[in-house]
Amino acid sequence: MTLLPENNQKLNEMFMNARAPEMSEFHGEYLVDMLTMMPSFRRFSHRKVFYSENGNVAGYNILFNKVWGHFFLEKGVCKKPDSLDVVVINYNRSENTFVTKRIRDHVRCFESGNSYIGRFHYLFMGKEYFLGYFSLSKLR
Repeated sequence: MTLLPENNQKLNEMFMNARAPEMSEFHGEYLVDMLTMMPSFRRFSHRKVFYSENGNVAGYNILFNKVWGHFFLEKGVCKKPDSLDVVVINYNRSENTFVTKRIRDHVRCFESGNSYIGRFHYLFMGKEYFLGYFSLSKLR
């Protein structure tokens, strides 16, 4: 596994230099590591599980052995920095709470098929606010 930088400036450069993944790349389980601003729950095996649903990619989080935060994937653009193409992990699903529905993760790939860097955003009053970086590492 690649050792990732621990500051926003270096993570920002890494995000910008990564490539836009295809939604079809996401399947199976990925370990989540919050890299900045939020506490990392990696030691608690925070994971995202991706699967095919009606021809699209969907998924959910597992934390403390509980399923939460159902999502679907869509193509999008991360306006800051530099209008980059991304895969958006969109939590706007009926299974989620009002708070969770507003999460939008922007993801790019830095190790083909295995490792991704994401920007955690929260939608408030129609605007996305950046809250920190995270990584996804393929487990199986």
